[in-house]
Amino acid sequence: MQELIQLVLAELKGSWRFRWPAMAIAWLVCVGGWTYVYGIQNIYESQATVYVDTSSALRPLLQQMTVDVDVMSRVDLVTTAMLGRPQLEKVARDTDLHLRTRNDEEFESLLEGMRKRISINHNPRRDPSLYQLRYQDADPNSAQAVVTALLNNFVEDSLGANRLDTQKAQEFLREQLASIEADLTSSEQMLADFKKKNVGRMPGEGGDYFARLQSEMDLLEAARSDLRLAMRRKDALQQQLAGESPTTLDFVDGPQSELEQRIAENQSRLEELQLRFTDLHPDVMAVKNTLAQLQEQRQQQLNELRDSEGIGMASDNPVYQNIQIELTNANVEIAALEEQASAHSRKIDELRALIDVLPQVEAELSRLTRDYDVKRAQYQALLERLEVAELSESADQSDEVEFRVIDPPLLPDQPIAPNRPFLLFSVLVAGIFAGAGVAFLGNQLKPVFIDTASLREATGLPILGSVTAFQSVERQRKSIAQVTAFGGALAALCSAFVVVFLFHQPGSQFVRTLLYS
Repeated sequence: MQELIQLVLAELKGSWRFRWPAMAIAWLVCVGGWTYVYGIQNIYESQATVYVDTSSALRPLLQQMTVDVDVMSRVDLVTTAMLGRPQLEKVARDTDLHLRTRNDEEFESLLEGMRKRISINHNPRRDPSLYQLRYQDADPNSAQAVVTALLNNFVEDSLGANRLDTQKAQEFLREQLASIEADLTSSEQMLADFKKKNVGRMPGEGGDYFARLQSEMDLLEAARSDLRLAMRRKDALQQQLAGESPTTLDFVDGPQSELEQRIAENQSRLEELQLRFTDLHPDVMAVKNTLAQLQEQRQQQLNELRDSEGIGMASDNPVYQNIQIELTNANVEIAALEEQASAHSRKIDELRALIDVLPQVEAELSRLTRDYDVKRAQYQALLERLEVAELSESADQSDEVEFRVIDPPLLPDQPIAPNRPFLLFSVLVAGIFAGAGVAFLGNQLKPVFIDTASLREATGLPILGSVTAFQSVERQRKSIAQVTAFGGALAALCSAFVVVFLFHQPGSQFVRTLLYS
């Protein structure tokens, strides 16, 4: 430790020889640094805080009826666009900052500087609806003007972005509606013309061509089946009518009664045989022939009886009368079924004749109908979206987003930079250290031996003796005068710092006026 102290003292004594160059350097650094600090322009900052209120009592009621717009995303997009060239150029011209430039390069530099000095603070975690705008400038009025312009653009662009987006959406929807409406009208006209041209060939409720043909064939087969049943019923009625007497007169007890008995016996026998054999069995055929002869004989007797007694075609037998009525109905039904079968047969022939035409007509009709349905569905969808867009615009106009300016942009009265007192003190410290460095460097370049210890350490040789210089009174006075002069110079430097520190505001204003006027 003792050696370190001796080394420091030796260095101080050696550097003392260069005290005046060191003092000159200190003064030079301090005066130059203080002048530079005085010449630094003041930086003023103006700020504004705005709150974006997106709460609405109307939106929940229209949640399913209108387009849900993300207002905060739109506002964030606007804040990003505010730092773009178009917005910065607009602000520069609105606040007359462009008058500071003389050419395009200076104007570009101005815009770049504005982009760096504009600050838009938004902390979604803390409060997503709170935005803070800041701008720094050497002119307080310009700082306030820029923040005011930014605030106005922020509000107007945020509100205008929604209106512009809604208007563009509505214009696009109207253009698309007009285009699709024209196509829809054309499709309707083409479909109508096609139906007029192919009247009678259109597929009905029965389906397409092959479905209609199959339906007609099924109906024809059903009609023929019903016709066969009606013919059988007619035959049965005729047989019953042939076996029934049309009158209930007393003469039936004679030969007519015996004939009726034989007919009844043969009918019973025929029924028994038909239960055991087919109609082609010889016994069945023989009984049928006998029964037919007996019925013919009975019919002849009845005819002779009518001619002889004047009975005519009238009948007083109610059973005979009912059979005649049913037979008449059967004949009417047969005629109707024959007409139905004939109509279905003609329809089938017509369809078969158009086998090369109707499928093409149906295919073309399907294509035209499909195109019409697609365009109509598109038209309805666009029309619904247009109604939603118009309703959304009305809702936005009735309940727009509210921008509340919490802190308006004020004219700053105090600069935020530079910190001149700190810089002035830093220059003083730097000057002192610069002087000390010069003295130390001079001692290193031109070293001297202050005592025998430093000489012994430097040479490594033994020291036999030393001669001490005698300090006369005159020399002592001179030494004291030198120390006093150096102290006075240092005190003057510190006094100069005090003066510069106390009068830094008017002094800096004076220097800046000389530099920038």
